[in-house]
Amino acid sequence: MAAASNIEALRDWFRECPALQPGARFRADYLAENPTEYALYSSPSTISYHENVLGEEIPDEIQTLNFIFASRENFGADAKENLANLQFFEAVTAWVQEQNAIRHFPKLPEGAVRSIVPTLTAYPAEVGSDAAKYQIQLKITYRRV
Repeated sequence: MAAASNIEALRDWFRECPALQPGARFRADYLAENPTEYALYSSPSTISYHENVLGEEIPDEIQTLNFIFASRENFGADAKENLANLQFFEAVTAWVQEQNAIRHFPKLPEGAVRSIVPTLTAYPAEVGSDAAKYQIQLKITYRRV
């Protein structure tokens, strides 16, 4: 059965990543204050159009979607802990790149995925006294159905 939304399909696909902790919460467009949990955020994406012979604007066959994969992790003065957080994201990024290389993609309701690539490296986007939100950005290129 196909997923009800693009973000749901992407979440299901990400759950296959061995770097993620089994049983950890995995939310959509929301990340709570407690480490460790994950979230996918939709991010603004341009919809490409072209004009057909009748002068109508119609969507291009190839489109892109942007998403942010984030996690809330323990954070503080301990360099080992912070380095482990960045190493986790290096493992996630490597997994995404491996999936792209073998063409193992989620089944999007909008179309057939052609590639998923990280477009921003990991960084702490929000920092608290004992936890931080780290994130990477991803670009999905797909062919509309």
